[in-house]
Amino acid sequence: MGRRKAYTREFKLEAVKLIQDRGVSFAQVSRDLGVHANVLRKWVTDYEADPKQAFPGQGQMKPEQQEIERLRREVTKLKAERDILKKSRGLLREGPGVMSGFIAKHRGIWPVAWMCDALGVSRSGFFAWLTRAPSARVRSDEAIGATVCTSFLQSDRTYGARRVWRDVLAEGFSCGLHRIERLMRSQALRARPRRRRLPPDTGERMVGALAPNILDRRS
Repeated sequence: MGRRKAYTREFKLEAVKLIQDRGVSFAQVSRDLGVHANVLRKWVTDYEADPKQAFPGQGQMKPEQQEIERLRREVTKLKAERDILKKSRGLLREGPGVMSGFIAKHRGIWPVAWMCDALGVSRSGFFAWLTRAPSARVRSDEAIGATVCTSFLQSDRTYGARRVWRDVLAEGFSCGLHRIERLMRSQALRARPRRRRLPPDTGERMVGALAPNILDRRS
């Protein structure tokens, strides 16, 4: 049986705040923070019973054990941040809506708090974005983005933004080339060059292609 995971008081308070102040469901916070929903309910109950005295510490852990646990959590978080930044490469120049979309898409892989810290997105801003109805611009991006992806895949991943743009216009959408470039970056769609084939060898040779026998050698 593995050792029970320890959480800091700040971590527990943040989880309770998400549930009580932000109105995020227990199930969602459980997925975002990697904490069982029953544990979250106990934290909320303890906090409601006595907000000042709730979550006094980490039990009977010795100082050296606490330091080892802190370092372990820090290393785990640093590795996750490295992977987050690697996965989100190319999106850091995009707006907060695109970044929040990335966080929402990968909540099942990394905790929301870690992704927000790594990408410079506020947690309150992310949860506000999550509960806000998508704007007309976002809905339009989703529709055009699906057409962009279809065009790119049908080209065997060889189309660049300009050719994809022509396909999108042919489907009846009205947008600029820069928007197509942005949507391709957000989906990590990068064209690969076509393989150039050598001209077929028909077996024919041009007259005079053979070098003359200057020395007039005889075999």
